[in-house]
Amino acid sequence: MGGNKKRFLSLVFLAAVGTMLFAQSVFGTSGAKKPSALEWYNKGKEEQDAQNWYSAIESYQEALRSNPSYGQAWLSLAECTYALGEYDLAISYADSAAEYLKNTTAIANLKGFALIGLARLDEARAVFDQVLARYPNDTDARFGLAELDIFVGKISGAESLYLDALKRQPESRKALLSLALVSYELGKTKAAKEYINQALKFHSDNPEVHYFAAYILAREGSWIEAEGRVRAAIQLKPGYDEAYSLLASILYSTMRYQSVVDICEYRISRDRKSTSAWYLKGLALTRLNRIEEAIAAYQSGLEIDPEDEIMRTAMEQLVCSYLDIEDSRRARWAQWHSKKAEEFSQKYQSLQARYEYKRALVLNPSSVASRLAFSEILLRDGYPENYLGQLRFIRDQGNESRAIEDKIESYSSLLEGSISNKWEVDPFYLDKTRYKIGLYYVQPSVQLVHPDSEQLTSQMLAETLSSDGRLKVSAYTSSISGYSEAFRLSRQGKQDYFGLVEFEENERELTISLTLYVARTGNKAAEFKVYRTGNSRYANALRRMSQIVAEALPKRAKIIGRNGSTALIDCGKTDGAAKDMVFNVIKKDKVVTQDKTLGAIFDEQDLFGTVTITNLSEEISEANIKQKGFYDRINVGDELLPVPETLEEKSKEVVPVDKQKPALITLIKSIQ
Repeated sequence: MGGNKKRFLSLVFLAAVGTMLFAQSVFGTSGAKKPSALEWYNKGKEEQDAQNWYSAIESYQEALRSNPSYGQAWLSLAECTYALGEYDLAISYADSAAEYLKNTTAIANLKGFALIGLARLDEARAVFDQVLARYPNDTDARFGLAELDIFVGKISGAESLYLDALKRQPESRKALLSLALVSYELGKTKAAKEYINQALKFHSDNPEVHYFAAYILAREGSWIEAEGRVRAAIQLKPGYDEAYSLLASILYSTMRYQSVVDICEYRISRDRKSTSAWYLKGLALTRLNRIEEAIAAYQSGLEIDPEDEIMRTAMEQLVCSYLDIEDSRRARWAQWHSKKAEEFSQKYQSLQARYEYKRALVLNPSSVASRLAFSEILLRDGYPENYLGQLRFIRDQGNESRAIEDKIESYSSLLEGSISNKWEVDPFYLDKTRYKIGLYYVQPSVQLVHPDSEQLTSQMLAETLSSDGRLKVSAYTSSISGYSEAFRLSRQGKQDYFGLVEFEENERELTISLTLYVARTGNKAAEFKVYRTGNSRYANALRRMSQIVAEALPKRAKIIGRNGSTALIDCGKTDGAAKDMVFNVIKKDKVVTQDKTLGAIFDEQDLFGTVTITNLSEEISEANIKQKGFYDRINVGDELLPVPETLEEKSKEVVPVDKQKPALITLIKSIQ
């Protein structure tokens, strides 16, 4: 917020120059006549109507210097700061307006909308309820309550409120456009079109109406009509950047990549800080196989906004696909993740630090510094065996040094009595894969913030999930037509589960959704949804999704060694195992996934006995064997499932977070 405030104040200062020139041009430079408060206010209103927020703010401030009691100027100043997302300041200005303007609901409603922007939802609802208690026909308060319902996922409730507002104002542009968006979200496509057509009938000269008509047509895949509507919006408002952005997305979806590049370059020429234009330019150049130009576009965008995680992901995936491992630029790009990892490590945020070091190593696998730093975190978190494994890996890659050799020697001596030494097993190279999962995505018709984000998210989620050694997760590189194609592909790939990935975002929030199905039967097994806002929200959402999926899948292990009544199993502390944990022993290859949920089942005749963990290490454990029946049939390779009594919960039900609709919220809030 501090950086935004500085940028906000600097832009207001620049607007002051234009305001001064306006005063000189209208009133001369002699100073014989100063503009009145009303004249400054009228100038501000012109700028506000043109959505020139900074110039409008400066004019309103001049009006208030002339007349500090000018209530309408205070209110208009609040409206402009709200439009810029400065919600705290908007509330402050609204409170000042309330001192001089009485019996107007505009102030309270604006304050309510600003409170929504600050996520103070209960306070916002109280404000709108108070307005409606005094003025039952106030439509803006209903719009506010509808926005609150959308924020918490009550889309049908929002629809009712918008319908109520439309009854009171049958030609209300905001009600019609809001109903069109909400109806489409609810799957009421016919109703959405009717509301859009009504809006076009009553407000055919309004560019915003054409813009939203284009958006809904694009969502349907009606590309020719959508392009016509968005071009009409641009004709009515030549500087309509959002319309140019939508047009570029439509052209990208229809594979006219050079035209996309041309529009993005036009947008950049008007505003070099337009990160969405740099991002889409990078995507289009990638499709044109102009890889170096695409990387350069992404780099330019990231210089403007280094925290655009999805743009960084797009660039990194491009780099990993096309540039040689030896390319010197990889180290520079990896350094960004290493620096973030260091920051997390200093705050003892180990999971975040590990994630960032892994990203750094994906970009620059030969970085000894990053791998050493990653291994130090493992040691600090209580995993000396994994630490030693990382050191040996560094040495085996030809990076020998006296310091590394000394550490290897020291920890080898310290761990001399470990289970791995006793059984002569190197846990670092164990294949502990238990589940094969395929991730697929259906390409949305149009995306306003980051086109292709579903594809990027599928690939990133596969990479993050695969970092759990139990899971082998692959992301299908192309979009699919839907469930049936994913089902077919997953069976052909002999996967245990397949997942459909969805991604939704606005400039401040995002939601990742994953629906898992049993590949054998096609039945839905589980749904997961993760919502995040704030800094590093994309990485945080990916990590959280990986965590809840891994926790929801039942533990599975194998016997990898046997000596009399003692078994060596490939399950340890990192897998969530604990001393005295009991596993059923099932004949090799006889465990199958359940039909309708996340779980594993077996035939009773294939149950050979149990093992109980007696000695635990990080990746492997020793367990005492107890056979079933007279004959001992337990062998290396047999599979293990925890018996129900040893599970903390027999079934971990993951409740989807189904309330945030970032894209819909942004579109509704943007309606003027």
